[in-house]
Amino acid sequence: MKLVSAVVAAAFLSLMAPKVAAQTYAERLGAAMKDARWTGPLLASNAETLPHGHVYTEPYFFDGISGGDHHPGTSGFYQYGLLDNWTVGVQPFFSLGTQKYNRDVAIGDFKLLSQVRISHFTASHRVPSIALVTNLILPTGKYKDLGVLKDGHGSGSFAPELGINVQQYFLLKNGRLLRGRINILHDFPLRTDVSGRSVYGTGANFHGHASPGAKTTVIVGAEYSMSREWVLAFDVERDEWGKTEVTGRDGAGAVVKHISPRSWNTGFAPAVEYNWSDRAGAILGVWIVPKGHNTQSSVTPAIAIQRFW
Repeated sequence: MKLVSAVVAAAFLSLMAPKVAAQTYAERLGAAMKDARWTGPLLASNAETLPHGHVYTEPYFFDGISGGDHHPGTSGFYQYGLLDNWTVGVQPFFSLGTQKYNRDVAIGDFKLLSQVRISHFTASHRVPSIALVTNLILPTGKYKDLGVLKDGHGSGSFAPELGINVQQYFLLKNGRLLRGRINILHDFPLRTDVSGRSVYGTGANFHGHASPGAKTTVIVGAEYSMSREWVLAFDVERDEWGKTEVTGRDGAGAVVKHISPRSWNTGFAPAVEYNWSDRAGAILGVWIVPKGHNTQSSVTPAIAIQRFW
């Protein structure tokens, strides 16, 4: 009888062992997630959504340096939890001119944000968080009828943008977390009227239209939680632009048609985060983009401060 009881007990324990191991891993993962604080990498966006009624702010301040010229500005994310699985917001853009004829603050194109989460990662339900993105780029920046030597700061085109954001956690052997993100975005710019000097290289007496090329962006980001407050982050971003077509007439009535070629580049962004609470933190890094196909190289130091309300 004792032998039968021992065999039954051993069989029961063998059946329960995988469940116990899974529960132990889930507990370790859950503890690590509670211990880690995050701001998010410099480029890749979150796949999570805000709880209903909460607000998230993350202003960015940067200086784009290309060809020896500085282009400081500010952007960021200002979001609201419309529902637990639906976050909306706005991404503004402002630039500060540093050249002799452009010493002013200019408005760039704004972006309306919308993100619906379709899956949610937890310690016990370890599927990636996935969100569908439906944004709209607004042509708020000046792009045509520019003064002599004045820079433009927009495209003039409404552009719906569709995409998907993915986020996953990985528990390392040392008990710390690695968090990965993938963003895939594609916009569809609409045709826009163009007159005078413009960002499309037209002359003072030009009248016509521009059809901007579509843009595809793929971002892969990773963060390593070194401690409760400190995080190392790294992004790789690939951008591709389609052909842009400009057609119209110049001041003499002659037909003007110009098609710019496709272009692309790949950049990377190392950064460090410090999060002094579960609701606030900052990130400091630099976005480095080597010369690409029909694109210039650039270096953009940036800092952002995030706050959850």
